[in-house]
Amino acid sequence: MSNIHQFSSKDAIQAKASRWISAMDRGLSDTERAAFQVWVKESKAHQDAVFELAQLWDELSVLNELSSLFPNKQVPSQHSAPRFSFSVAASIFAAMLVASFMFIGIEHWPSAPQEQAKYSKIYRTKVGEQATYVLPDSTIVQLNTNSLLEVAYTQNRRQLILTRGEGRFNVAKDASRPFSVMAGDKSFTALGTVFNVQRNAASDLELVVTEGKVMITDPAVEVNAEHFVQLQDASNDTLEVKNINASIVISGEKALIKESITKPIKQLTQDDVQRDLAWQHGMLIFNGEPLSEALQEVSRYTATRFELTDPALASLKVAGVFKAGDIAGLLDSLKLNLAIDHERLGEHIVSLKHSNNS
Repeated sequence: MSNIHQFSSKDAIQAKASRWISAMDRGLSDTERAAFQVWVKESKAHQDAVFELAQLWDELSVLNELSSLFPNKQVPSQHSAPRFSFSVAASIFAAMLVASFMFIGIEHWPSAPQEQAKYSKIYRTKVGEQATYVLPDSTIVQLNTNSLLEVAYTQNRRQLILTRGEGRFNVAKDASRPFSVMAGDKSFTALGTVFNVQRNAASDLELVVTEGKVMITDPAVEVNAEHFVQLQDASNDTLEVKNINASIVISGEKALIKESITKPIKQLTQDDVQRDLAWQHGMLIFNGEPLSEALQEVSRYTATRFELTDPALASLKVAGVFKAGDIAGLLDSLKLNLAIDHERLGEHIVSLKHSNNS
């Protein structure tokens, strides 16, 4: 991790600093103290955020902790600023963060039995837009930026087609009507579940399951109500699953499909899940990706495209948390944390280069 450069927005840094100040107020353990020292030494921006909040906090235990950890640093003296409680600071930050998230629309539809039996609709989001929909059977669908989803319900099946983009599906239970999402050349059948599908191309897909399990098959494989009941307890060792060349993905696992081939299922850590699904909260999380890949992900949420004048920048590994679509905050963070300057070459093109002063 030593070659990974922290790449966080000001809001994210202040939030982390607030949590450290709160921990100091109650008392740091030896493990926490070591972790704090590592974090605060990663960036001058981290140090500045901590000492700025310390001025507002004005609590003797916090000031003493900072003095012992950083004896050569000028620590604000007690009563140097008005008392400002952490609960107020946290509330203000939370309100700012919520207010800054991209708008998520919620559309409700009647759930009369006749409407649940037969229903079709096309849902789409623009670049930079996210939206949440409640389908007639109470299934909740959240679409990410630039997504297109076709929904077709019949008396026997609930079939969705993700033509482009990414979606999260919180599936309402209905044993009589299996629920499947087709994306590219794969079909994802829910076996009582919450899951996320990202379509990068017809043959490149990603599946993350956060509850229950999902079966990956070719689109030609149809799962009727009888099969659905039989598959509830199925695993990848089940004969029927093998016979249809399917893969079972359970909660906490991720499947990558590259060039139509399902790669070995990956067990995810909690951090992995948070990173992959951060978009559902309007955020992007990076943890060691090359800067070129990080910028490509950022570009999914905006019309802005980036050019790297120095090839060395492309492979620079970065980590941080960002608000999706916040280009101004991104450019400010690049300058603040990595000494990377930018130049606008047009309305939607930004050139990035190392600062002459770095």
